[in-house]
Amino acid sequence: MIKALFRTAGLLATFLLVGASPASAQNWPSKPVKLVNGYPAGGGADILARLVAEKLSAALGQQVIVDNRTGATGMIAAQSVAAAAPDGYTVLFYTMNMCCTSPVMPGNAVNIDPDKDLMPVVRVAALDNLLYVGPKTPFKTVQDVIDGARAQPGKLTYGSSGVGGSYHLWAALFTTLAGIDMLHVPFRGGPPAIAEIVAGRIDMMFGNLAEILPHIRNGGVRAIAFTSVPPSPVLPGVPTIAQTLPDYRADNWFGLGLPAGTPPAIADRLNAEVRRLVADKEFSDRLVSMGYQPIGDTIPEMKAAIQSDRAKWKKVIEAAKLEPQ
Repeated sequence: MIKALFRTAGLLATFLLVGASPASAQNWPSKPVKLVNGYPAGGGADILARLVAEKLSAALGQQVIVDNRTGATGMIAAQSVAAAAPDGYTVLFYTMNMCCTSPVMPGNAVNIDPDKDLMPVVRVAALDNLLYVGPKTPFKTVQDVIDGARAQPGKLTYGSSGVGGSYHLWAALFTTLAGIDMLHVPFRGGPPAIAEIVAGRIDMMFGNLAEILPHIRNGGVRAIAFTSVPPSPVLPGVPTIAQTLPDYRADNWFGLGLPAGTPPAIADRLNAEVRRLVADKEFSDRLVSMGYQPIGDTIPEMKAAIQSDRAKWKKVIEAAKLEPQ
């Protein structure tokens, strides 16, 4: 009799919990939402995260607050979101690195399985990425960089936002295809690396246009070539690396994700709001002017992109024999 009562009570609790989920999802959001970004203030991720947070605050009727949790090329942020309550009030500012490169880096201590612990929602935008050098270097073209590296094997330095991050991988693909050796100097995010390049202590970096554009315009660094095809209209006349190394192409993107187990209705609402935002011409034109390429895809499309990018960069990591430093 007692066991039957416990069983009945358990079934009733389960019924009430399941029954409450659609209602809570329907009322979402009823309080501020936290958007967790794994990269430091001033970088390409942070710039876009704050722009999206501002627009989503208006669209959702609740404040969206950016929470920067830096370290481990974004994985500290990803782990914190994976451990959060799946109620829609903790959103991950998703980067390609979190789901495509860190999980396949040999020896990398990743404490989550992004396929099981996180829920992809939408890719907001890709980035215009490029190779740029310090103003004190003599390099003006891709071939100049290749020739300089061949003349000084292992001497030229390039910065990155961390081992195994996208900036590191773009450089690894470049050195592999060009058959050259350069010294990697990782930092905790893009802005600290940029500061060292502007100061002349690091030779170059592969990074995104959004965070480096002001330094290009004021002469702090020199743009060499874009990693993507076609080049960005923001810097007319700057070529692509593929014009020198035909097999070279390196893209990156930013998006939103949620903890696994979040009600699908919340993910669908968030996806719809971002796609509506990206479809707005004024907003998309602003993104382009800042060095981003608007996407706004569906949840299945984002999942497919994750699998495709993971397979691509796994091959690059294996070919370059990369390991955490």
